[in-house]
Amino acid sequence: MVVDYRIRTFLTLYETMNYRKTGEQLCLSQPAVSQQIRGLEEKYGCKLFQYDGRRLHATPQACRVAEYARAALYNEQRLQQELDGPAAREIRIGATKTIGEFVVVDALSRYICGTGDSLKITVDNTSVLLGQLEHEQLDFALVEGAFDRSKFGSCLFRKARFTGLCRAGHPFAGRTVPLEELAGQCLVVREEGSGTRRILEHALAERGYSLDLFSRVICANQFSLITRFVAAGCGITFAYEPVAAERPELAFFHLDCLGEEREFSLVYLKGTHVYPIVREVLGDLTPPGLADGMK
Repeated sequence: MVVDYRIRTFLTLYETMNYRKTGEQLCLSQPAVSQQIRGLEEKYGCKLFQYDGRRLHATPQACRVAEYARAALYNEQRLQQELDGPAAREIRIGATKTIGEFVVVDALSRYICGTGDSLKITVDNTSVLLGQLEHEQLDFALVEGAFDRSKFGSCLFRKARFTGLCRAGHPFAGRTVPLEELAGQCLVVREEGSGTRRILEHALAERGYSLDLFSRVICANQFSLITRFVAAGCGITFAYEPVAAERPELAFFHLDCLGEEREFSLVYLKGTHVYPIVREVLGDLTPPGLADGMK
């Protein structure tokens, strides 16, 4: 099925909330943009955009249309690739750093070795990946942390422990450590805005502390660097358990105020036919809840 040509114009206006910018992005005149939007409003029998003074706003009906439109464009794009033949197929996956680097590597390696498909893997933070999903730039994403579940289809991918990491032989190794005992330690941690750092900061704030509790804070945006610093005895860190899997030079410890089990989610655009792709790529890691949610 061919998607109405006006849908792309609608989505661009929905994102920019500006007729002029929409026209510039799509190389259309402003009257042409207005005409296409009026045509869609007549087709659906409702207003999609309204002015509040001089500001343009999307109506609740427009939000419903946007959800449909994104799914429709994705499905058409995927159908076209399938019709073009196997050589043209590209699978696009997003994952947050912990998941991309430590959880799905083996599954992706098996997929790459067993198929001729092109595979594009984006490792970034949750907000960036969700934005790419909305713009049909990813087939699905594997993310950690909270997100707006009303905007996306999702299911539980797996659960993982969020825990303290230290050098093997460190006084914390294997212990449950009171929060106050962290005072004076050097913390090696991800950059501001990262999911793992937010979890730690939230736990500290609930007890009236901040990162100032530590003697100093070393920031790095790669877990490979962080774990090497910790293994060298430079400090301690907090991360998901898979980060330290099969690393005998590292040890776990537990923080008395930190709830450890967290959820990883598989996220996709509502209405997209993504289950077969997920099953092909992830194999045994495919969450059973995904198929159930699409029935």
